[in-house]
Amino acid sequence: MKAYSSPIKGSLLFSVLVLLIILGFPRIYGTELPMALLLIPFYIVGFVRFQTICPLYFAVSITLFLLWLLGGVVVFLIGEGRWQDLFFHLIVSFKMLLNVFFGYVIYIVVSKYSSALLVWLSIQTTIIIASIFSFDFYSFLLGFISPRSAEVFQYVFGLRAIGFGLFHVDGALTLVIASFYYLLVSDNKFTNKLLLLLMLPISMAVARSAIIPYAILGGFKKGLYLKLSLIFSLVVMLVLSVTITSGPVYEATEIFRNFLDRGDFHSDSVNSLTTMYVFPENLETYVYGAGKYFESDTSDLAFYMYTDVGYLRLLFYSGMGSVFLFILINIYGPASVLCSKSYPGSADVKMFSLALIFIFLIVNFKGLQVMSIFAVVMFYHSVNKKQEWYLLKSDVASS
Repeated sequence: MKAYSSPIKGSLLFSVLVLLIILGFPRIYGTELPMALLLIPFYIVGFVRFQTICPLYFAVSITLFLLWLLGGVVVFLIGEGRWQDLFFHLIVSFKMLLNVFFGYVIYIVVSKYSSALLVWLSIQTTIIIASIFSFDFYSFLLGFISPRSAEVFQYVFGLRAIGFGLFHVDGALTLVIASFYYLLVSDNKFTNKLLLLLMLPISMAVARSAIIPYAILGGFKKGLYLKLSLIFSLVVMLVLSVTITSGPVYEATEIFRNFLDRGDFHSDSVNSLTTMYVFPENLETYVYGAGKYFESDTSDLAFYMYTDVGYLRLLFYSGMGSVFLFILINIYGPASVLCSKSYPGSADVKMFSLALIFIFLIVNFKGLQVMSIFAVVMFYHSVNKKQEWYLLKSDVASS
C-alpha cells in the first residue's frame, strides 16, 4: 500500500511530527480544536481508498456511529439536559470519529517508520519529566489540552504530570498502549526492555490508571525475558515507593506503598468509586435516560448524580440502549480482528486486540473513556498484513 508521495511527507521527521499532532489530540493553543485536523488534507484521499479494501467495516462503523450520535441528540431534546450536556455528547462522538480516521494515519506513519513511534515516546517522556519539575513549563503545556480540563489541572501541579496533549487517564493509556504497540512492530530487544522499565513510572505519574493497560498488555505478551522485564519494572516501582517522598511519582506509587504497608494493592481514588455507584430510581431513566451528563443545579460543572463511572454516566444520559451501543461501537474494530482469518503473526495481533477490549471494558468502570486509537491502528494493521499474505500465497501458487 503506497502511503507517501513526497520526500518530506515520507521522512522520519515528518512522521514524528504527525504522531505529535495526533496522539493525545493536542489542541491548537488555548482552543478546543485538535491540531490533527490540519492533517486531514494530506491523508483523506488515502483513507477513502483504503476503505475499498474493507467496505463492510467502514459501513458498519458509520452506521453505528450515526445511531449513537442521533440517538444522543434525540434524548437531549426530550430530556431535561442543558446545552453543556449535548456539547459533551458531541465531544465524545467526535473523538470516536477522529479515531477512525487518524488511526489510519498512525498506521501509515508507523508502518513506514516504526522508529518514529519510539522518538515520539522519547519526546513525551522528556516533556512529562520536565512538567514534574517546572511549574512554568507545566502551565505552558496546559494550553495544549482542552480549556475545560486545563481549568482543573492548573491546580494539580505537583500531583500529576502531563505531556504534550497527554493528561489524566486518556494520556496514561495512550503512553502505555503506544509502548506495547512499538514492542509489537519492533525487533530491538534492548530498546523494548528499556521502554518497559521506564514507561510504568512515567505513565503512572500522568495517571495511576496506567497500571491497568500495563498489567493486561504485559500479561498477554509472550516471552520469558519480557515477563522478567515486567517484574523488574514492578520491583522498581516498589523501590520508588519508599524512596520518593513527594511529587507525581510519589502519588503514582501509592498502590505499591499500600502493598508494602498493608499487604494489598489499592488506592484511595479507586476506593472512593464505591460511593459513585448510584442507579436510576425509575424505569424511564433505564429506557431513555435523563439527557444529562452534568448536574444543572450547581455552579460547578459536577457530573450528573455525582458519579464518574463511565457506564453510569452513559446510562443517566441516554439509557441502557446507549450503553450497549457505546460498547459495540468501540469494540467492533478489535472484535473484527479477533474473528478474522489467521495469517503469519496474527496470533500476536489478535492477543493485542483482545487486551484492548479488556482495557476498554475495565477503565469504563472508573471513568468515561472511548476505545484507544490503537484499536483502529490494529484493525488497519491486520487488514494490510492479511492482504500481503494473500498476495504472497497467490504469487507462490502461480509460480
